[in-house]
Amino acid sequence: MTTRLSWVWRAAALCLPTIALAGNAAAQGAAAPCVYTAPDGSVVITDVGSDPNCPGNEKKKAPAEFRSPGRLSVDLAVAEVISLAHDAAVRHRVDHRLVESLIEMESSFNARAVSHAGAMGLMQLMPAVARRYGVSDALDPAQNVDAGVRHLRGLLLRYGGDIQLALAAYNAGAGAVDRYDGVPPYRETHEYVLRVLYRYRQRVNGRPLH
Repeated sequence: MTTRLSWVWRAAALCLPTIALAGNAAAQGAAAPCVYTAPDGSVVITDVGSDPNCPGNEKKKAPAEFRSPGRLSVDLAVAEVISLAHDAAVRHRVDHRLVESLIEMESSFNARAVSHAGAMGLMQLMPAVARRYGVSDALDPAQNVDAGVRHLRGLLLRYGGDIQLALAAYNAGAGAVDRYDGVPPYRETHEYVLRVLYRYRQRVNGRPLH
């Protein structure tokens, strides 16, 4: 099943001098719901940010090759993360609002986040992606965000500025997007794309998120 952006969002994605992308955010004054699929196949929607099944709440050590000796990571305020995201977005010509939305979705601005699948840091880099972009410490916030933004830009260029396809590839892999010639028919990936787009639109509309 192929899912495409409307012409409005496709036009926004091609704005210069940056490549603008899409979002998905919490309603004004309230946190975005956590949506995930339970082992029995049912979809769970919760506002409880501490739910261990919600993105960014998983706790696991990162692979040793990507850990700095004696620490897991550093604690950063959301404002510091947003500053890192903005700098990397400007550097690599990607809309900073999309980058912020992706970080919020991936790790809830938690630089220590490591998923059960091994994704690490603010932008939840998988080890192979971290190696591809020369990351020596995937839990270092600056390295993590820079590599994540470079990866996102590469996906945007690969899919001609189509934000939905780029986000789907960030979540499920470019191979899955290519195989299905569109957003893969995975419930998790569809939920992921919709939630990031929501956060992005909130930011584009200037609504406070924090």
